[in-house]
Amino acid sequence: MRFTFFLFLLLLLGGAHHSAQGQVRPLASAGIAYQYLQMTTIESIVAGGMGRSRILFTPQFKGNKEVNLENLFSLTGLNLQNVRSNEETILRYLAELDAEGWELVQATPLTQTLVSGGTTGQGLFMTRYLFRKAK
Repeated sequence: MRFTFFLFLLLLLGGAHHSAQGQVRPLASAGIAYQYLQMTTIESIVAGGMGRSRILFTPQFKGNKEVNLENLFSLTGLNLQNVRSNEETILRYLAELDAEGWELVQATPLTQTLVSGGTTGQGLFMTRYLFRKAK
């Protein structure tokens, strides 16, 4: 019984190692020059709808350096319609980037909470998307 368990564990770990290797892509392939674009989504968590939520593009994409997103919170709390609207906007830009030949290389999620007086009344969700395409 122990032998079967260890054999299963060895196969599981070995399979995970091989599948993880297949997902890693180098940033620069031999002889190919790339241009890069970064899209950053910032969604503010400030009570009362006072936050500023945006998508930033560096360099600009289709003439846009900054696009407004809806605030996640309103005076009554979390606004699910705004969450849904932001998701649709982000997905639309991801689809447009893909259609223009940009390849997603990396996505990095970040959160920041500001603590004041023992409470967390402010913060943000931020995701950075790094894209590339051959020059």
